[in-house]
Amino acid sequence: MTINDDRGATLPRAQDIDSAYPLSTGQYPPPAAAPGELAEQTISDMLGWKWREGDTKGFVAALTGSFELKEVQGRTEAQWTPRGYAIQADLGAVTGGQASLAARARSAVKDSLALLDSLRPLRTDADPENAEGFRALVRHDLEQIRQELESPLIRVARVDQLFLLLLGNSGLAVGAGDRTQGHLGQLRDEFGLVSGKVNTIEEERIQTSFITLTDWVVSLFRGWQDARDKIDPFSQPAGGQPFFGPAVVALSRLLSATASQVDEVVAMLRSVFVQQEDLEVLRVPDPQGGTMSLGGLLRWIREFATFEGGKLIESAGKEGVGTSFLQIAMRLQRIVANLPRQSTGGPNGDVPGNFRASLPPGFFSSRVQRAIDELDDHLQEVVRIAEPIGREGSPSPADPNPPAPPTPQLTPPPGRTPPVPSVAELREGHGIQEGQAPPEAEEPPKPRTTRKRTGQ
Repeated sequence: MTINDDRGATLPRAQDIDSAYPLSTGQYPPPAAAPGELAEQTISDMLGWKWREGDTKGFVAALTGSFELKEVQGRTEAQWTPRGYAIQADLGAVTGGQASLAARARSAVKDSLALLDSLRPLRTDADPENAEGFRALVRHDLEQIRQELESPLIRVARVDQLFLLLLGNSGLAVGAGDRTQGHLGQLRDEFGLVSGKVNTIEEERIQTSFITLTDWVVSLFRGWQDARDKIDPFSQPAGGQPFFGPAVVALSRLLSATASQVDEVVAMLRSVFVQQEDLEVLRVPDPQGGTMSLGGLLRWIREFATFEGGKLIESAGKEGVGTSFLQIAMRLQRIVANLPRQSTGGPNGDVPGNFRASLPPGFFSSRVQRAIDELDDHLQEVVRIAEPIGREGSPSPADPNPPAPPTPQLTPPPGRTPPVPSVAELREGHGIQEGQAPPEAEEPPKPRTTRKRTGQ
């Protein structure tokens, strides 16, 4: 084997290349986000609050709601409470009937925990580990009820479940400690806190502490049942009036979700090559007449969801919801609901008042249409939550055509005996029956005040 043969054996084989400039197949990592954007996103995820520059009030409220401070062995420890998703923490608070219920729960739980710690078993064969386990279960239920009732937006199903675990299925039928079920009933049975186990005054004092603990919990449960229908603004009965504080918190969360959905619509439009410049020239119809640019509509919704809506609620309260907030939300929802949709029965030709032919094909893609439908759903929910608030605060418009005053009733209604005329009325001629001739007047009647008959 020669040197040339060895050199040729090590050379790579020739490959056919179609392009003069072969494509690079190397994988490159995505560019790192800017430190400021990364910090804003991290803060939003930790606090459950959408970052807004200069909003110190909302930042402090979100920080306070996300961390719970506790005194542990002479030092302060902060425990992080995860939040569900980005909300506006500067709107809404525990007010009204919910504040009364929260204060009642705070006092009842504090006193109940003191009584719970003072209990000791009356059974001689009680298992200490089981007894402490049931004591820990009752303490956990009470603390969770207090925390839930103090939150701005109460999870009704969770509170119902906690009371079910604590009291069992007996609910309002509980009247004494001997009939209590749930964790309290298991605690009673394990400790032997029944009348048959009481033998001394000290043992009766322990049983009385348990009965008092049960009465406080049952009283708190009854207060919860009375206020339950007004707590959750998302499940109000027809004609119901929720508490203003929880309703404002619900609107705050819905507005934040609406603002995020606007960004989602813009992102979906960009994915089908509809840029920001195109949004300013694309026209969409207004149900009340005229047109507006698609970009202007999306900016209007974002401004309402991030600034204007919250400002109206914060500055004008219920009247602001009824006279301004609700009207703007309904107007935006009608415009979004009237946006052109993908035609399933035929080609997407222009329809009078629908502007289909003036919009690019990417607007009718599934991803864009789905994002618009979700935006419409968010606005519908905003209107649904705001309507009960504005129903009471909004003044009723004056009727331009008021009803005519009722005509005086000349004949008695059926089933009622006609009034008997008095002697003076008979003398003056008011009591003459039908068919009788009036007496002849000897002289002209003198002017007198007309008497009003009964029933007129």
